[in-house]
Amino acid sequence: MFATLVYHIINRTIDDKNAISEEAFEEQLCYLHEHGYTVLSLTEAIDILDGKKQAPPRPVLLTFDDGYVDNLYVAVPFLQAYGMTATLFVISAYVGKTNRWNPKACYDVKHLSWHELRRWLAAGCDIGGHTHTHLCINRLNAQEMHDAVLVNKSILEEHLSIKLRAFSYPYGAYNRLAQEIVSQHYELAFAVDNGGMDASANRYALHRLSVNPKWTVEDFAHRLEKLLAACSFSQTREEEGFL
Repeated sequence: MFATLVYHIINRTIDDKNAISEEAFEEQLCYLHEHGYTVLSLTEAIDILDGKKQAPPRPVLLTFDDGYVDNLYVAVPFLQAYGMTATLFVISAYVGKTNRWNPKACYDVKHLSWHELRRWLAAGCDIGGHTHTHLCINRLNAQEMHDAVLVNKSILEEHLSIKLRAFSYPYGAYNRLAQEIVSQHYELAFAVDNGGMDASANRYALHRLSVNPKWTVEDFAHRLEKLLAACSFSQTREEEGFL
């Protein structure tokens, strides 16, 4: 199967667990490029899950949550330089606004506008849903949860003229009801956990590894190698009938 990484902000001036430097991001892409990793598009990842496509060597899916401007102006040029792509999960209520909605953030960053989101798509990257206002889904009742998911999807699809296929849970949190509701509107959904995804994983709770700004490239490489080894082991066990 494949490993999945999640980023948020690429900005060396921000001291936060969700922000890594431009240099670190490029170094990680360079590592992937030089060590035989295959960066997947969202369509390729879905095809692998559906059994329509065999996983290529050392597959990895790159994702971004929330939709900040540096994802377009910093990440995309680096991605294009290495012939890579990524999937961005967007909060619809804050398109073109700042992150003042987040009381935990001690910094201001801007979200991509509709025009900028279209530029992200034009660069060959994908977009998925991330709820309308980024509330933790586990705090919502069934109707609130349904509205958070469906309003987000409807607004993004209407403004961007695309069909959304993937979803990311805010804060990586989910419960059984959330999975049931998301499964009515999406083909797969991502959490944030240890990053591994084995052959028997629930496609509406796929794990991702959150990249830490304190990692060296050696730390990054070590964790990614462990993920791929776990994925390969799990797939082998499934093929042998153990999973």
